[in-house]
Amino acid sequence: MEHDVWGDLLEPFLDTEFTAEQQAGTLARLSAVGLGPEEVARIREQVGPLMRAFNSLHWDWHHLGITDLLDAAEADWIPEHLRVGPDDRAAFRTWAMEIANRAA
Repeated sequence: MEHDVWGDLLEPFLDTEFTAEQQAGTLARLSAVGLGPEEVARIREQVGPLMRAFNSLHWDWHHLGITDLLDAAEADWIPEHLRVGPDDRAAFRTWAMEIANRAA
């Protein structure tokens, strides 16, 4: 089974609490694909406001992944200042896919 990098990156934005052991496991899986703690923190900081807005409606407690990230980036019900602008969407998708492909 291929590692769902974005599933792990977006884990903190689920409507669920995770134990310290679960969080450590997530960071270990991300580290195994070359995403160290600093990069993980940067990515989560970058997408956090967008994903918190997205999940404030969905209340997903099981899984958020790249599809949710890309949906949130363009959703017209997300506050405009959080959305990815039309001119930046292709670059955002490319960036997200490059991260997802680290597991390949």
